Amino acid sequence: MKVLTEERQQIILEQLKIHNIVKLHDLIPLTGASESTLRRDLQDLENCHKLLRIHGGAQNVISLHEEPALSQKAAVHINEKKLIGQTAASLVRNHEVIFLDSGTTIQFMIPYLIEHNDLLVITNSVDNASMLADYNVNTFLPGGKLKSSTKALIGANIIQTLEKYHFDRAFLGTNGFSIDAGYTTPDPEEAAIKSLAITQSNQSYVLSDSSKFSQVSFSRFATLDEVPLITSRLSEKEANALKKFTKITEAI
Repeated sequence: MKVLTEERQQIILEQLKIHNIVKLHDLIPLTGASESTLRRDLQDLENCHKLLRIHGGAQNVISLHEEPALSQKAAVHINEKKLIGQTAASLVRNHEVIFLDSGTTIQFMIPYLIEHNDLLVITNSVDNASMLADYNVNTFLPGGKLKSSTKALIGANIIQTLEKYHFDRAFLGTNGFSIDAGYTTPDPEEAAIKSLAITQSNQSYVLSDSSKFSQVSFSRFATLDEVPLITSRLSEKEANALKKFTKITEAI
């Protein structure tokens, strides 16, 4: 049955409400439309300011400084995040000191850290610290101002504390990554902590599922060539584009 333009576009908007990002290849079976038709739909919806087109699809209209709710982020791309977390944890070695950023993808590392002996984990995430305690991982939570939306500690106090420490590895979350903008996050104070963690670490990694490719937020904390990326499966075109700028590990 042929789906009318209005119906197709409503399907697209409904999918965006659920997933925040939709890919063209996922919309084809849902609408029965061709890729070229869907591209026109996305263009029409963007012209009406109902979505923002990104590489290979579209995302919800979110301002550069808007931070999605933690519960919203935790509910999507769970399988991809598990694989990313497991892959990232496999890079850790016994007796290391590591920094864990805030973020739902970072949380998926924690169950795998118990496989390592004598770790010390520093984190600015209250949620991650609580989870680390549940797994009996030696954890240090520096003091700072608690940001309610991300449960992250921010501010001058935590910056001053982290400046005194050095890490074997740092694992960072991001709200988006793109070739032009690099790794970005909405809050400059969170960006400052991420940048400092990179400076204080022998090796850093950004963890992000591939849906965040081409998303851009307000504050850049690193360029792609500064920090390698651990992500979920990319399309061949996406992978080839990114490999020119950063080292990629696909968790599959």
